[in-house]
Amino acid sequence: MKTAIKKIRKTLFGSIAIILFFIFWEAATVYGLVPKSVIPAPTKVFTALVRSTESGELFVHMKVSLARAALGFLLASAISIPMGFLLGTFFKTFEKALLPFLRMLEKLNPFALFPVFMIIFGIGNMEKIALIFWVAQWPLLFNTIAGTKSIEPNMIKSARSMGANKKVLFFKVILPASVPGIFTGVKISAQISFFMIIASEMAGSSQGLGWYYLSSSQSYQVPLMYGIILFITVLAVIINISFSKLENHFLVWKEASFQEN
Repeated sequence: MKTAIKKIRKTLFGSIAIILFFIFWEAATVYGLVPKSVIPAPTKVFTALVRSTESGELFVHMKVSLARAALGFLLASAISIPMGFLLGTFFKTFEKALLPFLRMLEKLNPFALFPVFMIIFGIGNMEKIALIFWVAQWPLLFNTIAGTKSIEPNMIKSARSMGANKKVLFFKVILPASVPGIFTGVKISAQISFFMIIASEMAGSSQGLGWYYLSSSQSYQVPLMYGIILFITVLAVIINISFSKLENHFLVWKEASFQEN
């Protein structure tokens, strides 16, 4: 009970700044401190957002965006995390030779690559998923490599001296010790994937939150436009919190693995 009360107090205390922000925003529009045609009152913004929710249109575009981002992110995870383990552990010489080239590819501006992906995959889901894969793979790859390199050499030597084979060494030592680095990359990639899909949908799409935002701005539905911005922000926060909780769960597993070992 006391823990629940503490959590409620912490949440309320952390919400004070947000509540004050919306109060000042409403007051600024009521007293004419900002032009209403450019910055509508938050009550109008929430009303437009509620109407879009009730019509189901907002959730349709949300599902499209999340599905595209998730597919690109999962594809990047399935390839980059295993590759990071291989380069960081068993193929270190190859990793040293390949790393400068990979770092160069990472620096390529994804927005400059929009036309390239459109030419290769056309305008549609494949182009969006490929773009998400491109931007999501680098944090996953480099943080996995960094995670494997953070393992104490003495820990691996001790495990080998106790007769641990490669399978035991990987699952009981290398993988648990790499979890913090991996999840750093996972959280970064998840955030990048979400925001990049919004940006890519503005460049060429007929569905998704990015397209919905652009469409509302072009049709001068200003309250809805601001509502979509707020909705995207809330979604980003939820994604970050979800992956943080998942990370805490795996950190508990990491500790349990080391204790067993």
